[in-house]
Amino acid sequence: MLKRCFCGGDVEIELADYELIKGKKVIVYKDVPTYVCQKCGAKYYDTEVLDKILKDEKNKGTYKLSRVW
Repeated sequence: MLKRCFCGGDVEIELADYELIKGKKVIVYKDVPTYVCQKCGAKYYDTEVLDKILKDEKNKGTYKLSRVW
């Protein structure tokens, strides 16, 4: 669990919106568990949460994963 931000601020888990941008389309996921810095407002997402979002989009056929290497 993330406890400190790069700025030194405390990080707490909050529910926030996550915006997935695909070309000109924006898909908004509501109430996503997010690590939010209480000092600078930076947001961090757990890899498990992002994996679920991308898997959901892949299953819908709206987001194709491709290799970048």
